[in-house]
Amino acid sequence: MNQLINIPLNQSVIVSDLTQIDDRLRRRMIALGFYEGCSIKVKRKAFFSGPLTIEQTEHRQMIAIRQSDAEQIGVIVP
Repeated sequence: MNQLINIPLNQSVIVSDLTQIDDRLRRRMIALGFYEGCSIKVKRKAFFSGPLTIEQTEHRQMIAIRQSDAEQIGVIVP
């Protein structure tokens, strides 16, 4: 299992583990369509430990998360 932080830009991956992140962030991500088993892409990575912009590919929903949170999200490369 890979971490979301290590995925290159625009590569599709499947979210496999959201249990390591903060419960409040996990619930917010699920409410926005970012759940275990969904396909996502990293669209942007900010400089100097800034946020990552990720896109849920099915609904085109985009959110930005901290790099420290992205280190705790497990993904699978199909």
